[in-house]
Amino acid sequence: MVMGMIVHVGLESWIVQDGNYGEFEAGSNYRFALEFYPLGLLAEPEPSGKTGLRCVIGAEHEVQGRVVCATDSRWVVDIGVPAFQQSKPPRWVSSGGAFAGRTYLGIDPFFYFEQLKDEPGMPDLFRNWRVCRIHLETTPWNETTTSRGGKLVERAKVTRTFVEVPRTDCWNDDNGVANYVLECELQEAG
Repeated sequence: MVMGMIVHVGLESWIVQDGNYGEFEAGSNYRFALEFYPLGLLAEPEPSGKTGLRCVIGAEHEVQGRVVCATDSRWVVDIGVPAFQQSKPPRWVSSGGAFAGRTYLGIDPFFYFEQLKDEPGMPDLFRNWRVCRIHLETTPWNETTTSRGGKLVERAKVTRTFVEVPRTDCWNDDNGVANYVLECELQEAG
């Protein structure tokens, strides 16, 4: 980890609405862990030993990393910063193994700070972050009807758009279903 590293972290409004965090404000410091959602990670047959990430759009990143630890129900990775996923890892995952691909990074909704942090062998994933900027997603919503007559609301399949805001307002922005990207600067070296 490199102090001053910039990471784009996703935040869905329900995480604040559930009482897990207060609202976030640009220019303020926070302490939280990162959760990752694989969008296409593959084992590297010839690992380079490098770790790192590059933001693609929103909170999606191209990453290169290694698996820190894995169990049947969770795995922790190092992509320049540590992150976890609370789900059964793919078959190719083994501790120390290298990988590359694309992932979404989000703030830990509660899995790590309420439960996983106390499990034997779980590394400390909390880091101190300074929120430099906050971006509210403004990509339009599409409502469709499913084959069973239900309503499905999802972001339109267009180029994603964002607007900078000074702070989150999870109860009111985008009618209470806002998605944010927190542009965070790491405040400690690993």
